[in-house]
Amino acid sequence: MIHHGINTPSGMTPKCTHHQSQGRFRRLFPQLPRLISNSHDLRECGKKNGPMDSGAEAKLSNIDLGYVFLGQFIDHDITLDVTSSLSSRNTPDDINNIRTPTLDLDCIYGSGVEGTPHLYYHAPPNASGKPKQIDKLHLLTNGDDLLRAESTPQGHLNQVALIGDPRNDENRIVSQFQLLMHYFHNTVVNELLTKGTYTTKTALFEKAREIVTWHYQWVVIYDFLPKLVGQTVVDDIMCNGRRFFTEDNSPFIPVEFSVAAYRFGHTMVTNPLDFNESHKDVTMFGSELGTGFQKNTAGAINWNWFFGEDAQKAGAVDEKLPSELLELPFIKNAEASLAVRNLQRGQSFSLPSGQSVHKYMESVLGVNLDSPDMSMFELPGNLAQATPLWLYILCEGSLSGGNHLGPVGGYIVAEVLIGLIESDPHSFLGSNPSWYPELKVQGSQPAGAFEMADMIKYTDFAA
Repeated sequence: MIHHGINTPSGMTPKCTHHQSQGRFRRLFPQLPRLISNSHDLRECGKKNGPMDSGAEAKLSNIDLGYVFLGQFIDHDITLDVTSSLSSRNTPDDINNIRTPTLDLDCIYGSGVEGTPHLYYHAPPNASGKPKQIDKLHLLTNGDDLLRAESTPQGHLNQVALIGDPRNDENRIVSQFQLLMHYFHNTVVNELLTKGTYTTKTALFEKAREIVTWHYQWVVIYDFLPKLVGQTVVDDIMCNGRRFFTEDNSPFIPVEFSVAAYRFGHTMVTNPLDFNESHKDVTMFGSELGTGFQKNTAGAINWNWFFGEDAQKAGAVDEKLPSELLELPFIKNAEASLAVRNLQRGQSFSLPSGQSVHKYMESVLGVNLDSPDMSMFELPGNLAQATPLWLYILCEGSLSGGNHLGPVGGYIVAEVLIGLIESDPHSFLGSNPSWYPELKVQGSQPAGAFEMADMIKYTDFAA
């Protein structure tokens, strides 16, 4: 099984990615000094049974578990690095980003009906009724699964999903999230068809894509970010502007974001979890749900257990990772701890320490920012005094009791995601900042409010 960040996706070599690249990675804090940590200390810190191992006493946050997988989906929408190395120094400007650095759902829509026709429904020549109506308008679905290629040498379960980004099939939950977005789009298309206000299919499709993308972007800013970074940070950025990620004309992905701050989700994974009524107390990569890149034999996910009043909770934002992630079974001839890999990756990109970023942010914002007491984390060597950025950001979670990121991680994550939306002339902030959600959801919050739970309520899973 291929896992992103471990193996290069098939067909993507450094030679061909140069031509597919949509942008580059760059530095957010190029003026700050590089942190060089003792490699032995990094391995000791992230090893199984080490200070980052949660063991059997993993704490929970007050964040719905579904937001962890929404975060993974967002990551796949804006970044794909297939060329960097853990074992040598990486220069961000030399690393291709295969995804577009905008939250435009290209992982859902691909290059559109003409550029990627295999992602869309095509009615037979003699079709009538709804099949004819939705021809080249609907994204492909197959009941409780994504549509998959039927021919494969690996066996009847290992089938390739026909989607814009293969990483969105690497585990059953993110695969179901991809499917949710397909059904969401199809539901919007059906509503527009009912209204009958568009004379051409092209116009209707583009309107549906705009509605879906803008509601998704709204969820990112007004639902996802407040829960993951805190409402105060979001309000400050939306009212006072961005102070760190200020590039609008040529947006990029900062390595401080992709290699450090946005890897907070690794500490929020919970095992076991409840998937649906038939699959409770199961592991994400266990036989019950499938190991990724497989047909769905587990049935439809119960989204009410991931978003909303009945949702199970994600792990705390802290320095602890589940033991399973510190001894990955699919890693061969390489470091098997995800924590060690993240620490090594940060060093390979010459990231600054968490302390230096904290001090710089204070000088720019002109305020004193809370900082964690690093002595409480029992880190090896000198890591408590000069902490790798990713680890420092996880330790900041102690400031909120593990319920969201602290100031360093929060400002990096929020400014980058908001900035990518603001700098896109086709986004709602870039083209119509006074827009607010327009979809009518039965029993939802007041007009203008729209969260993931509302998207699920609106979506017709038979569409």
